[in-house]
Amino acid sequence: MDTEPKDLSLSQLDTILAYLPIFERPGYLFGERQITRGVFPYWAASPEATAFVEALYRERFITLFDWGSWATEAQRCTEGGSEALSTANLTTFRKLITSYVRTDRFSESTLTSLFQPGQFTVMLRRLRHYLRSVRGRAA
Repeated sequence: MDTEPKDLSLSQLDTILAYLPIFERPGYLFGERQITRGVFPYWAASPEATAFVEALYRERFITLFDWGSWATEAQRCTEGGSEALSTANLTTFRKLITSYVRTDRFSESTLTSLFQPGQFTVMLRRLRHYLRSVRGRAA
């Protein structure tokens, strides 16, 4: 992993990690498909999921880069599961989450479909591990 969180403070990372216990709750739903008579079906994120995405922007976790050209790498990380993420650094996590959030704007339910198999919790657990290691070096 990176030796420092580059342009993110530890408190910014703490803010993002505050969502991990919520997402780890048994049966937690990141979002659900809404079907109402006379209305085109759509995906609605849970209030916590919406707050999480807002926090990603507010804490500047979402990063500017050409996420479309990074799609192959994002797919490799997604399909590789926790093994592919086990050595990912902070930059990779930021790119990965940024690409997920951006894709969800064009293809709703992307975030929900990635959350359900545990992709977000794996990433946040790895981020927690990274943060602990950074703090351990500072002690």
